[in-house]
Amino acid sequence: LASASVAAAVSFLIGRTLLRSYVVEALESYPDFKKIDKAIGTEGFKLMLLLRLSPIFPFALSNYLYGATSVQFWPYFWGTMLGFTPGTIAYVYTGDIGKALTINSATAEPWYVYAGALALLTGFVKIVADVATGIIDNLEEDDDKSSSSVP
Repeated sequence: LASASVAAAVSFLIGRTLLRSYVVEALESYPDFKKIDKAIGTEGFKLMLLLRLSPIFPFALSNYLYGATSVQFWPYFWGTMLGFTPGTIAYVYTGDIGKALTINSATAEPWYVYAGALALLTGFVKIVADVATGIIDNLEEDDDKSSSSVP
């Protein structure tokens, strides 16, 4: 979790400094990016957390793109770290299940215990991602409504 967050922070800083002009130029023709940037500027931590929980953008590429947004570093970092947590827990638990069922199979619980726990964990991560995606979609709709009502 810590290494993924540090790697994301390094990519963010590269996007903010070395690649900023290239990234900003490449994104000029994407109106959705401008909407997200406006929302990120006002709701930095909350939106970063939701974007990390929701699989809308690929993580590796998005780290550089967020460097071109108006989000501040610390809200980005903490939102990223907390947003990575459910997926990291799911990966670690899946590896633990694999180890228990292969290496320590004599002392392991029956397979259905692990399958049930994995199903519950997967369901939880899916629900969190769906809720985050719904909130982001609502933010975009609200932004569309407010920009269309401005004369």
